[in-house]
Amino acid sequence: MGAFRLPRCLLAALAATTAASLAAGEVERRLCRPDDLLASLSDPDPKVNVLLARYNFPAEPFSYELRLAGASEVFRQYRLTFPSPRKWDIPQCNTVEAEYYVPAKRGRPAPAVVVLHILDGRFAVARLVCRAFAAGGVPSLLVKMPYYGERRPAGLDLPDVFLERPERMVWAIEGAVAEVRRAAVWLRKRQEVDARRVGIVGVSLGGLVAALSVGVDPSFDRNVLILAGGDPAAILWTAPETRFMRERLAKKGYDLAGVRRLAAAIDPRVFAHRADPRRILMINATEDRTVARAKTEELWKRFGRPKIEWYPAGHYSLALFIPVILPRALDFVTRLPPR
Repeated sequence: MGAFRLPRCLLAALAATTAASLAAGEVERRLCRPDDLLASLSDPDPKVNVLLARYNFPAEPFSYELRLAGASEVFRQYRLTFPSPRKWDIPQCNTVEAEYYVPAKRGRPAPAVVVLHILDGRFAVARLVCRAFAAGGVPSLLVKMPYYGERRPAGLDLPDVFLERPERMVWAIEGAVAEVRRAAVWLRKRQEVDARRVGIVGVSLGGLVAALSVGVDPSFDRNVLILAGGDPAAILWTAPETRFMRERLAKKGYDLAGVRRLAAAIDPRVFAHRADPRRILMINATEDRTVARAKTEELWKRFGRPKIEWYPAGHYSLALFIPVILPRALDFVTRLPPR
């Protein structure tokens, strides 16, 4: 006879924890066990499978720390840290920093999202998304990508980090996907979260990483990709705000073809066929000069033509539509039935 096993539903209940009981100054230190929540990734296409292997990592238990950072009548904010499944050349990157926003009033387990930030690294847009979603009853976890925020040595500028070693741009995006997968495991273990309904919301750079993540790992159940597109090498090479980066890359001997080779494993178009288009909402701007419409439409087609909404704006002026976009995104995340 095999070893005695508790029913899975009971194991999940025993393993689940809730942030509601933490008071100021208290720290929750526990071990998170992925169990069967972290599947090994594979694809029938051998070429895709080689690239997909870069996102696999062992489903081993990992420690985390959670502490209260602030509270309001609408939500409670926590600081979450856990080890990256990757090893980094900058020691600060080895610890993932995240902000967890939990609705103040909770009933049954709710859908939850990982939120990914834009390029500038100030996290203002991502925090706005998290607060709006938490206010709408959706626990939201802002994951700070490698080399951002506390994950970069003080006094070191982000452009210097990436241009000192251009491959760090690829490492950061690859590593972010692995970390998002681990963050999703943590979310699915929370008592306040419905483990069947965990997705991703990403904006701009975060939208690209979110698009990559949902193709790499189709278990993400409800996903809002804002200002996302495919072919990240071309976006880097043509976007107005990355001009200084391509000028310095050119001095190092890179051209668009060279950047494309470097970025082969982080192009969401490569993995998009793995995602369920019914689980995706794309939101884009018709006059976007950063993520050209053609690059968005390429990705949209590779995804299988999911729902897409276009707004008459540019990459930055889309912010004028935030009062429309946030409720629309929240509605998609909360109303989409689980698989």
